[in-house]
Amino acid sequence: MCDKFVGFRVATTTVSLTLLVMTASILFKGAEGATPEKGRGVVSVLYAGSLVVVHEQALGPAFQQTTGYTYQGEGHGSVAAARMIKDRLRSPDIFISADHAVNAKELMGQQNRNLVEWYLTFTSSSLVIAYHPKSRFKNGFEQARAAKLPWYEVLARPGMKLGRTDPNLDPKGYRTLFLFELAERYYRKPGLTQALLGSPTNPVQIFPEPELLIRMESGQLDAGVFYRHEVIAHQLPFIDLPDEINQSNPRFAALYRKRTYTTDRGMTFVGAPVLFTITIPHTVRNLAGAIAFVRFALSEDARATYLKYGLRSAPILVGGDALKVPVDLRSFIQGRYAP
Repeated sequence: MCDKFVGFRVATTTVSLTLLVMTASILFKGAEGATPEKGRGVVSVLYAGSLVVVHEQALGPAFQQTTGYTYQGEGHGSVAAARMIKDRLRSPDIFISADHAVNAKELMGQQNRNLVEWYLTFTSSSLVIAYHPKSRFKNGFEQARAAKLPWYEVLARPGMKLGRTDPNLDPKGYRTLFLFELAERYYRKPGLTQALLGSPTNPVQIFPEPELLIRMESGQLDAGVFYRHEVIAHQLPFIDLPDEINQSNPRFAALYRKRTYTTDRGMTFVGAPVLFTITIPHTVRNLAGAIAFVRFALSEDARATYLKYGLRSAPILVGGDALKVPVDLRSFIQGRYAP
């Protein structure tokens, strides 16, 4: 068992979404831990919005075809999704967050009615700068991609339309702030964050997570900050960033930890490597189906699909009360998550 959060393998292979949908049942047939008997009822999965393509095009259909349960997925910024649960606007069987801290701060503890008591880490990603292939700044972005020009100099050009998500509602939103703050130190460019982003919640740049991708793909934006797996799934060109600022590498966890953001509700989030978690909240209505989904999502075949969509491998570590993890899921645990 691994005692702490360790490094990841990187997988960047793109796949045909259509082909994956057509062959989903083949890819997952006999997946490790898959339910042998056909299940009944709906399994409601509320997940981080950046996972919409992999969940709706591959994982969800495959789970449904393999297990017999009816998959019902919905994606939002993780903080917004957690608040939906807390405010009784959603009652999912499964909650998948893009940041472990969303569980701890928004859903765990007596102050949050113990809506979540445990979670498992299972996949990870990094932040990148994506750009529209027909942007009038394309040449600059291509030069930055080839390391011939600093990416932040391209973003500083007059007329640049940059998009990002709300740091009050989405981990990617506050991680974007961390990215630019880390870049100030890494490139020795004080004032870079203010110059390129303005205020943390600059309304000119802020868009809901699904809308941000739509605006990027339609050409309404020149560039945006995304997770690497998002732009791979949507086949958008992008610029990889150093591990010191892209928040992907556990080796730099201490560096990331120096960045913080306090939301409009007074919740303070601390920088950490990008890590997705899965849990069964106490809003669960179909416990057997929820357990089946977690087993399915943690199977080797499902994890391989996450990798094909540009996500990265991560150890399966438990956070919260390990004794509250359903018995049927404990064999997957490889250690304890230590933020």
